Amino acid sequence: MELTHEHKKQLDSYFEDFKKDSMVEDKNVKMPFGTFDQQRKDAVPDLKAMVADFLTGKLSLTDFKEKSDSMSRSVPYWGFKGFSGQMQLNQYVNNIEDAEKETQLKNALALPKSMEEASQKINAMAEYLKRLKTETDNPKSIPRTNQSFMLSYFWEVQNSELYPVFFGSSKNILESIGFDFKSQDTPGDEYKYFADIIYAIRLYFETEKGIKEQFPIWFVEHVLWRGFKKQHADTEVVTTTKKDIPIIRESRQIPGESWIPPIIADLEQLALNQETEWSKKRGVKPEKAFETKLRYAFTILGFDVTELGQGKGREPDGVAISTDGHSGYYAVIYDAKAREKEYAIGTGDREITEYIKNKERELQRQRVNKVSFLIVSSEFTESPSLENSLKDIYRATRVPVILVRAKDLLSVIERKLSNADIDHTQLEDLFLDTGVLTKDKIVDILG
Repeated sequence: MELTHEHKKQLDSYFEDFKKDSMVEDKNVKMPFGTFDQQRKDAVPDLKAMVADFLTGKLSLTDFKEKSDSMSRSVPYWGFKGFSGQMQLNQYVNNIEDAEKETQLKNALALPKSMEEASQKINAMAEYLKRLKTETDNPKSIPRTNQSFMLSYFWEVQNSELYPVFFGSSKNILESIGFDFKSQDTPGDEYKYFADIIYAIRLYFETEKGIKEQFPIWFVEHVLWRGFKKQHADTEVVTTTKKDIPIIRESRQIPGESWIPPIIADLEQLALNQETEWSKKRGVKPEKAFETKLRYAFTILGFDVTELGQGKGREPDGVAISTDGHSGYYAVIYDAKAREKEYAIGTGDREITEYIKNKERELQRQRVNKVSFLIVSSEFTESPSLENSLKDIYRATRVPVILVRAKDLLSVIERKLSNADIDHTQLEDLFLDTGVLTKDKIVDILG
């Protein structure tokens, strides 16, 4: 694999950005990347032993799944607990009834002796899952056919220098600088191509940039992740000097075509309580347009939505109901807060508590027993008082209150529309924990 001048130029840019701020984040705590990598290294022996115990029969398939789930949370240094990792393993163990599923998985997870064998294992798993999808009435219950991320994760904990984890973010940023993954014929070929690129970047950093790191593959991963985050930067909001009103200066940077439908493309601007062409044309205030666009947003996500809001008394702005959660019906009561600056709950916690209690009783009559309350705004004031207010609401209602920025809700929609495997079972996980639903949490859950 040869890196072109343009490849090197882009990689140099990402490396310079990483040098300026080489902190990485774990459980919302930032730390030097070397500390993070050491924690990874310390976790590897236990993960490696877990895989060995499964391969030798000391752990049953179900026990392996449960232990992997536990460790993906206790040592979350690979982002495996999200949709592309642990959820795929859960689907594999829980939903496949074929008698060969344990043998197939053991064959796939056993450390390959070469990159060629690794490619063959990925392709064999893809063919197996493809066959199972054709034999069931519910193909979505079977994991996705391409399991390169899951398999390479378990290979890397067995040999971190030979088999890099096939992170979707790494593939995305590499595609954006000119690497042609679409030219690869099979998932296995694609992984070989990816690994060759990672090796080439490692060599470039070592021989031409003079970078000698203890964990060079992980270092490459960190640099690519920084490039990915930069390229998927949030909408830039600046403040005018005259009226101190935030304005959108440029749209979110999304490589290639955006999956955001045009009808909700102005959601961020409306969240800032700014007029848009859509609101002007219909003669409605931005705050009302924002409520309507949230109804569109949840409808696009596949929920059964009822818009409430203005003119209907003391009501939240809407209710989105799903019949496809982990165990049936669940509802998201949502409230729109269009703000030029950040939204703070303040004394509104009593109002939210009242909203929840009133709608919860009504929803229970519709056989909906699982409820979350979602507040959507442009930005939030994160402070101890906010945390205390959220806790007070939860104590009074036992319903989680989630805060999400409009831009992050759009990222959920983008992921849902671009990935047919994401259904309401995965989306439900976004609405289970009280607090701010950050973009990192969304990536962690949906991949």
